[in-house]
Amino acid sequence: MIRPFLLLALKRPGLWPAMLSAAWAFRPRGWYRRPPFLPLPSRAYMRWRLETAYGDADAVPPDDELARFIVWSAEMRRRMRGRRGGPLWVKVLAVAVLAAFAVWVNVSAVQIAGVREAAAAAGYWGLFGVSVVSGFNLVAPVPVAFFYPFLVDIGFAPLPTLLTIAAGMTGGDFLGYLVGNATRDALGHRLRRIRARLEGWLDALRARHRLLPYGLLFLYAAFAPIPNELVVIPMAFMRCSLAGVMTAVLLGNVIFNSLMASGVTWFVGWWA
Repeated sequence: MIRPFLLLALKRPGLWPAMLSAAWAFRPRGWYRRPPFLPLPSRAYMRWRLETAYGDADAVPPDDELARFIVWSAEMRRRMRGRRGGPLWVKVLAVAVLAAFAVWVNVSAVQIAGVREAAAAAGYWGLFGVSVVSGFNLVAPVPVAFFYPFLVDIGFAPLPTLLTIAAGMTGGDFLGYLVGNATRDALGHRLRRIRARLEGWLDALRARHRLLPYGLLFLYAAFAPIPNELVVIPMAFMRCSLAGVMTAVLLGNVIFNSLMASGVTWFVGWWA
């Protein structure tokens, strides 16, 4: 049922944003309570859509028709959001609130004895735990490095702070890897052919460029301000090496958080 979408995603990576948008728009209620714990459309819904479109619940849409539908549906959702006005201003407001909160924490919260003492008492283990939550958060991911100046001001050492944040975020990515494994095991017979095809494609890629998938994951983790789980979960589903995936995201997280900390430190210094 999902096979045509996966094959289309491999052929046309440019459709990934629209496909992710469609998957989220068509997600079933309570998807987070049932394996594989991903917001994927239900089988019954997909069969109903195919039957209404082609008169056959088992029809396989041609790639060009499927691509046109995905792009069209994404455009319609974008226009509807624009008409309502709500989602766009809510997102802008959320970003503004987050930015204001980060500035307040880094500039003013350090002067509040209770806040300073509570954060210092949590120590590096508390920082690690918060970073794990930040690393495994697809809904509202907030980089802990946003608060790097505050952490340094209350006594955290710069290098251990960055390494602790990176390690915690990698711990969150490890949870994502476990979700990918659970997805592969839970769907089992349903996605056997798709899994075999994807693994064959990945094996062919690694036969030519053995480390290329992990190199691309490293670049994604280092420079893309998007949750790593969007890539880690599919790589786990395709049986990519746990050591390779975790090494790539750890190194990427170190660079990402170092860049983020440098940028926030500069901004707070300019603001102050």
